[in-house]
Amino acid sequence: MRVYRAGRLSGLRSLTLLHAMARLGYEGMLITSPAETFLSVGFLDNAPELVDLEKCRRMGVPVIRRELGGGAVLLDGDQVFYQLILRRGSPLLPFRVQEAYRILSEPVLRVYRRLGIEAAYRPVNDIVVRGTGRKISGQGAGDIGRCFVFAGNLLLRFNVDLMAELFRVPEELRPLLREVLGENLTWVERETGRKPSYLEVEELLIEEFSRLMDFEGEFEVPPEAVSLADRIREELTSEETLLEDTGRRH
Repeated sequence: MRVYRAGRLSGLRSLTLLHAMARLGYEGMLITSPAETFLSVGFLDNAPELVDLEKCRRMGVPVIRRELGGGAVLLDGDQVFYQLILRRGSPLLPFRVQEAYRILSEPVLRVYRRLGIEAAYRPVNDIVVRGTGRKISGQGAGDIGRCFVFAGNLLLRFNVDLMAELFRVPEELRPLLREVLGENLTWVERETGRKPSYLEVEELLIEEFSRLMDFEGEFEVPPEAVSLADRIREELTSEETLLEDTGRRH
C-alpha cells in the first residue's frame, strides 16, 4: 500500500483526486486537507432539496456531488482527510461493507485516543465521542471505477454556524438547526482545548494505519491523476449532476 501525502489542495482536489486515483486504478492512502471551504453532497442526496444552492453561490461556497455515500458535509481546512483506495477483491477488504467500516475505523479511533479523545465506532459510518455520543468524524465508502474507496475526516475545528446557514430550511427554524448541529457534532479543539497541526495528525494517521496494512513507502501523486481530478471537478460540480433527481426525499 502506497502513502500519498497530498498536503493542502485547492480547486476541490482534496475530494476529486481520490475519484481520479480510483478511476485510474491506483491503490493507496491519500492524506489531504482542502485549501478552500466547500460543501459535498452524497451520491444519493437530493441536493436541491437538502441544500440552498443559490445561497451557496452567493456566499462563494462551491458544491460538489461525490461518488460515495453519506450525507451533506461542510469541508474546510480545519479538517484532515484520510482516503483509502483499494482494488475490489483486495485481501484487506472484508466481504461485508459494514465489516469494512468497522475494521477501517479502528486506526482512526486510535488517532483520536492519542489526541486525548475516547471515541467509538457507531454503525454504519460514524465515529462518536464516548459518553456524549457526539459525532466527531463522518465516513463514506463505495465503488469508484475498479476500486473500493473508504474516506473520512478528522474534525480539528468546525463551523457550525456556516453549515446551518447553507441547509435548506425555513428561516424561522434555522436557529433550531444551529442548536441541533451544535449539540450533535463536536471537534478536537472543542473536546481538548487544543487544535493539533495538520502535520501532527498526518503522522498519527500514517502510524496507526500502518498497524493495519503494510505501506510500501511514500509516493508522489501521479500527474495523470491530477489532470483527471480537474476534469472530474467539472463533472461533479455541473448543474446536471447537482440537480439530478436521485429519488431520495429529505
